[in-house]
Order: sequence, then structure tokens, then C-alpha cells
Amino acid sequence: MRTLSLLALTVAVAGCASTAPAGTSAPTTSNAPTPTVNTTRVVTGTGATLQMNTMNIDLDVKLFVTGTPDEAWAVLPGVYAELLIPVSVNDPRTKTIGNTGWKTRRVIGRVPAQRYLECGSSGTMENAETYSLNLSIVTSVIPNPNGGSVISTAISGTAKNPITSSSAEVRCSSKSELELRIRDMVQKAIYAR
Repeated sequence: MRTLSLLALTVAVAGCASTAPAGTSAPTTSNAPTPTVNTTRVVTGTGATLQMNTMNIDLDVKLFVTGTPDEAWAVLPGVYAELLIPVSVNDPRTKTIGNTGWKTRRVIGRVPAQRYLECGSSGTMENAETYSLNLSIVTSVIPNPNGGSVISTAISGTAKNPITSSSAEVRCSSKSELELRIRDMVQKAIYAR
């Protein structure tokens, strides 16, 4: 489901882009995924060891809004404040805002974290619900050559069981819901101005 959602988003954003007129340069935006291979070893009841390789892919999800880059940038701090995400990155020159080391647990902006993140599960509970989260959530505003702006949000992170003394972390990947919410909040704030 996540793969289909990301594919649909990528196709939708690609449909909004076009070639820049001669003599001008279009902004470089890359949807190139960043693959991460995770290896898990499982010991069976007979003592045999099995190895499983899985791959997580982080994407910068790029979504169109109708406001200019300056209008979108002006409302982004309010969006992050409303989501209760403390800002540690704020670069007006590159129009980039976010947090690259945010530690939280259970919620993101009053919404259960498992709605936005896939961190695996331990028994019947999703790890995003019970584990301590260390997240990077960063949004940039990119001009769209055809007008409007592209809101690019990258989310990645890890989760760790706060009860055990284990230092083992599990990798979290985005379900693409928070990126959509950020874009929708930016668009709504632009309309409200």
C-alpha cells in the first residue's frame, strides 16, 4: 500500500513538472530513493540460524502547492509549531526547516505516531506506539517552473524500546501521511493569508 501511495505521489508530482524555457534553469529536484539494507538473524528452537535481509527506502516526498515559494516559506514555521515539532533547522536561504534529532514518544502533533510511521511491531503493539523515537523531519520549499511551489519533506528515524536495557534500535519509515498533512497545512495557511 505504501509503495502504491508513493508511486502515485511521484507520478502526480512528475505530472506537475515540465521543461524550463530555453535560457532558464529549472530547480533540481530528486526523487531518488535512499535504500537501507537491514539484516536480521533469527535463531530457531533447534539452534539453527536464519538470516533475513529487508530494505527500507526513504523518499523526499515532493507535493505541489499553489502559493509562491516566499508565501509557502512564510507559513512553514507556523505549520511546524502547530504540529508541535521543535525546529532545530531553519535556513531562509535554502527555505529549509525542520528537526534532524527530535526525540519524542507516541505522538506527532497530537496524532498517534503509528499513523505516520512504520517501525515494526513487538507482539500486538506497533513499536511507533510504545518505543522512544529519534526522528529527522525536514521540509524544503522549491520553486515550481510552472508557478506555485513544491513542498519537499523527508522523514526518517529509529525507535528504541525504553523498557529494556538493550541498545538495539529499529528503523522507522514514513507512511507518507505526515508529508501530506504538512503540504495540506501549508496550502490552507496560504489561502488564509
